[in-house]
Formats: sequence, structure tokens, C-alpha cells
Amino acid sequence: MTRDQLAHILRAAARIAEDDEVIVIGSQAILGSFDEDDLPEPAHASIEADVFFADDPDLVKTNRVDGLLGEDPQ
Repeated sequence: MTRDQLAHILRAAARIAEDDEVIVIGSQAILGSFDEDDLPEPAHASIEADVFFADDPDLVKTNRVDGLLGEDPQ
């Protein structure tokens, strides 16, 4: 995944959740600090990003985003 691809995912997640405070967890979080060209390929090889929202105690926003953008969206 490239940093631009991650940015696209974050914009889409924020729009779906109606919340622009998206938190990236997992391996792709490194792209928030480094460009993919500055990292070894395994560090950005994943094609998915795990996100959640700070103001989402019941995971409603997170589940909505996962349902629409996740690995197997329905």
C-alpha cells in the first residue's frame, strides 16, 4: 500500500463514519510517519488498513466502515 492509497482509505472511512478523527492501527500505521519509499517492502506490503474512531465506544462507526470497505464488504 502506498501513502496515497492509505489517504484515500482514510478519506472514505471518515466520510462513511461522518467522523474525521480516524485512527490507523496495525502495520499500515507506519505510513502516517514515513513514505513507502523510505521503508522496506514488507513494511507496506499489506493491501488493507485497520481503522477505528476514538469517539466510537460501541464500534458502530467502525463496523459501518468495515461493512462497506472491509475485506468482504456486503
